[in-house]
Amino acid sequence: MNTETLQGIGLNDEQIRSVMAEYGKEINPLKQAQANAEQERDSLKSQLEDVNGQLSEAQKNSKKGSELQGQLKDLQKQFDDSKAKAEEQLQATKKDYEIAAALSKAGAKNDKAVKALLDTEKVNFDDDGKLIGLSEQLEAVKQDNDFLFADENESNTKPTITSKGNPNPDGGNGNKALADYSYQELVALKTDNPTQYQTLVEGDK
Repeated sequence: MNTETLQGIGLNDEQIRSVMAEYGKEINPLKQAQANAEQERDSLKSQLEDVNGQLSEAQKNSKKGSELQGQLKDLQKQFDDSKAKAEEQLQATKKDYEIAAALSKAGAKNDKAVKALLDTEKVNFDDDGKLIGLSEQLEAVKQDNDFLFADENESNTKPTITSKGNPNPDGGNGNKALADYSYQELVALKTDNPTQYQTLVEGDK
């Protein structure tokens, strides 16, 4: 509705002003309500966009967090594996040292030969850190191969023994310490030449 429309229906200026005033009283609140509704709509739209942005960022962070957790798990596994391997190597070194000490105490003349007759896989440590599974094996080996062990009254040192009548094929002086023989060589010598074997074990008399 406008002035020209009212003039067209024959209203004078006073009547037009009166009608327009009444029309304004009705339409202005509607316009204000519409403006308020549009403002509220724009505000809600802005809030929705903000929430969507936060949700998207949260999803990204969640994915990054998941990836970070995966990396941390991988690093922890690598650390645990390295630690377990280091402890295993340390135990192996300690076991070798303890076995060597036990062989020396038992009077082994050839540690390598004696150790070859042991099942070291069955040798371990108990909860107190003491070696178990060795003494029984060592005693059995000693009973079956006493020539590999020195008598209790013998010196702990291993003298160099020269076997009689056995010149070095390379033209040397024929000196070869008992400790230089492997277990297989000693067994072969005992079988093929018992006299020389006995001389080698007891030394020149």
